Amino acid sequence: MTHLKKAAFLLALIVCLLSCKKEYNSIGLNMADDLLGTTMETFDVKAWSVLHDTINTTNMSSQQLGELHDPVFGKTTASVYAQFLQSGSTPYFGENPVIDSIVLTLQTANYYGDTAAALRFEVYELNEDLSTTDDKYYNYSTTGHSYDNLLNSPGTGYHIRPNTPLTINSEILSPHLRIRLRPDFGQRLIDESPDWYTDEDLLEDFKGLYITVSSNHPTGCIFSCNMTSSLSGLTIYYHNTAGEGFNYTFRPSESGISYNNYNHYDYADANQDLRRQIINHDTTNISRVYLQSMAGVRARIGFPGIRERFAVFNNKVVINRAELVISNCNPSEAIFTYPTGLSIQAVMKDGSLYYIPDDDLLSADGYFGGTYDASKGEYRIRITQYLQQLILNQGNYADYIYLIVKGSGIHATRLEFHSSTPDIVSEDKKLRVEVAYSTY
Repeated sequence: MTHLKKAAFLLALIVCLLSCKKEYNSIGLNMADDLLGTTMETFDVKAWSVLHDTINTTNMSSQQLGELHDPVFGKTTASVYAQFLQSGSTPYFGENPVIDSIVLTLQTANYYGDTAAALRFEVYELNEDLSTTDDKYYNYSTTGHSYDNLLNSPGTGYHIRPNTPLTINSEILSPHLRIRLRPDFGQRLIDESPDWYTDEDLLEDFKGLYITVSSNHPTGCIFSCNMTSSLSGLTIYYHNTAGEGFNYTFRPSESGISYNNYNHYDYADANQDLRRQIINHDTTNISRVYLQSMAGVRARIGFPGIRERFAVFNNKVVINRAELVISNCNPSEAIFTYPTGLSIQAVMKDGSLYYIPDDDLLSADGYFGGTYDASKGEYRIRITQYLQQLILNQGNYADYIYLIVKGSGIHATRLEFHSSTPDIVSEDKKLRVEVAYSTY
């Protein structure tokens, strides 16, 4: 192939790689490696831990509840604010209705921590409206509530059993919690119900609940609950003049509002290495970098010298493949387990955050990566297009990215990973970018 033909081919390939995203997959990259004569090079990167930015937690697919005591990250609590609306029809309790019991139910899903931990719930009634318009609620948001705990038996410990079905009246149901509240609260709802023709009427009298959790267990536990499940709700059991055995359920439906509040207590109980990075902003001699979900900790990752390295080619370079490799420091951790996936936030020069272009290629299964490989104890994330645009000064990118836990708003998890610091770990465990490129 002549130099002119090779240059024309490479130019066409660059246009294809940067423009035809849906065709840009791992097969194409391997073909490019073979055709172009690829150079392989590994680059160390600069990384340290920083506090996460805010997360919109309004009406997420699942809500987190619990309290965790982490030897690295310290104490974290997850609480829920939620509206409970009419379930299908306006409640009618008949003549002379009398409360038998009122039960808050929460469908449980996955958990993080130790299920041996007894969780003590506190439930309070909201005295401030949750907006049903365009307002958004974030991980730090709060809503006014009373301080009269509605639990029928305050201090009772509940254990999360996410894999254990419950049998209720001979019916086997999926795992969920059943928390009994005070009968006087239920009777008040019954007595006020004749005025509720719409959900708006209901919300005038009953604005919702604030649900929070504490635990004296050394580890604690945070679990996921599906607030829009048919197993989640506020059920009144009652009898009236016509008989007994009646019930009515208010549900935190999709048309209502619920959100999570996450509190990390300023990392007062975190270990010294984490605190010096996120509190003291000391980025010297970093050997471990930390990630935590729930608007906790993310990693700032820069690429020092990488633009200068490729500048010698006068922009005549094609990045065929570039992967960020992250190695888990604790692959055998039994309780504080690693995330199943990681993701990237690109930082623009104006400080705004965006997806890197490689993350748009969702039609190519497995292309972006970020999924944990337990056999190697590592994550690999494809950053090919991002790096190509970075070295060519395209895309208006700053010279660093943020690494975050994938699904950070809806999972409780954390990670410690090795940095690029020399002589700390073996080369195959260092934080690095592996690059395959061709020049013309």
